[in-house]
Amino acid sequence: MAPSLKPSPGDFPARPLARHAAEIDHAEALAIVRNQIALLDLDLSGLTVVVGASTGYHAVTATAAALANANRVIALARISARHPNLAAAADSTLAFSKYAKVSARVEVTHRIDSRKWQDVDVLTNCPQVAPISRSLIELLPSRAVVSLMAEPWELWPGAVDFDACDEAGIKVAAPNLGHPAIDLLPEFARLCCAFLDDAGVDQRDARVAIVCDTPCAPFLEHMLREGGARVSVFSHPALLSDDAWEVIVVAMRPSDKPPMDINCLGRIARNSRHALLLQFSGGIDRSAASYFGLGIWPPKRPARGQLGLPLDLLGAAPVIRRLTGGLKAAEAAYRNAELGEDSVGFLVKAGPETVGRKRA
Repeated sequence: MAPSLKPSPGDFPARPLARHAAEIDHAEALAIVRNQIALLDLDLSGLTVVVGASTGYHAVTATAAALANANRVIALARISARHPNLAAAADSTLAFSKYAKVSARVEVTHRIDSRKWQDVDVLTNCPQVAPISRSLIELLPSRAVVSLMAEPWELWPGAVDFDACDEAGIKVAAPNLGHPAIDLLPEFARLCCAFLDDAGVDQRDARVAIVCDTPCAPFLEHMLREGGARVSVFSHPALLSDDAWEVIVVAMRPSDKPPMDINCLGRIARNSRHALLLQFSGGIDRSAASYFGLGIWPPKRPARGQLGLPLDLLGAAPVIRRLTGGLKAAEAAYRNAELGEDSVGFLVKAGPETVGRKRA
């Protein structure tokens, strides 16, 4: 059975699933935060932690750090007339900290004086400070830890100057998304299935190619097969076989140049002209796709570094597991804890492929 697809990008309706981020259920979110802090034994006692002020479930980050006994939490916000939701980030962050009764230790500010960066123990990788450049790293004390709040394969090139961190003796920590207390890889697969549904794809018996070079690949394959799709997985667009695919899911690492380039798209157009390209993660040369008349979902290019759908759509738990896992990885690195292969996090060092993974 062929998938049920919209005839052209212009005919796609805006579905509520893709347009509305989750509203915070304060009681539910606080219960999950407290549970994760206990599960991870997260203890930020005595530390000054810098996070981003945000809306949605990401607004809990500052509160999670305060509930883990951080001495001081600085939540950076940005104010922009062009992006009023950024102004709402301060309100959402403070509202949740007040609900959790930790607002006395949460400070929302629009900037940190250059001299005050010397007081910072943990700096989380957030849009409000990105990119974490050499000039910022040079302001940090050598004891500080940069928390990626993601695995390295999720980051855009240049998100963090790892060489500068190495030279300054500053540790960079990442959460282990496969750890049972975080367990996000199956959640990414669930989100991808919701993404297909959002595009109007009937997975039953659909011929689906997954182009994926991340640890999500086996989870995506398993989830789509359970939905009835006939699935093949390829680690790079150049390896995509010349079959008549109905759906091609692009779930690649972020990169400066789209791996789904004009050459790969030309091959797809010759063999699968009516295939629908789903940009779940990573890049697609949309100009080339348009030239070849290939359909793409979503019609609008996702923002840099964003998935096709926000993780918030799966509810509070996955987002909070990521946030608390990132804080725990930073805490472990700061306290020189022994992190083994199955630990909640690991240290990241600059390597031949820009970012290497090294257990502490």
